[in-house]
Amino acid sequence: MKTIIIYRSGSSMNTQKIAAAMAEVLGADLAKVEDVKPEMLSGYDLIGLGSGIYASKIHRRMFKFIKRMPLRGKNVFIFSTSGSGEFKNKALVEAKLAAKGCNVIGDFNCPGEFSPLGFNLDKKGHPDEQDFAAARKFAAGLLDKDSLIS
Repeated sequence: MKTIIIYRSGSSMNTQKIAAAMAEVLGADLAKVEDVKPEMLSGYDLIGLGSGIYASKIHRRMFKFIKRMPLRGKNVFIFSTSGSGEFKNKALVEAKLAAKGCNVIGDFNCPGEFSPLGFNLDKKGHPDEQDFAAARKFAAGLLDKDSLIS
């Protein structure tokens, strides 16, 4: 199963770190969202889409990517890191992917350290080893799901 994980990560690189942990398990290629062209996706069986969460939303570049990329019939998973530890806008992203004809086979979220003005200090040090272990476990579960869907 050929897999690519496409991500948008902020200055803390939390999302990139989680993407790398998942890529280890999946044997996936990694790409920044701004480096991916539509024609690059045709050879992939599974596509991961990851973003930091900003004011409860995925990064605008990732949202634009979803709108313009040919994803019909592709198995897709989404993941995020956030200072709040939540992905409140997940339903909208899943709806956009479903409208494009994707099979969303899973989602993953973990906390990411982000503390402007001292907010979210309880997320200091995240993602941590437990978060990476959870990301790897999630990725391993995708291998089983993808084989059932294919």
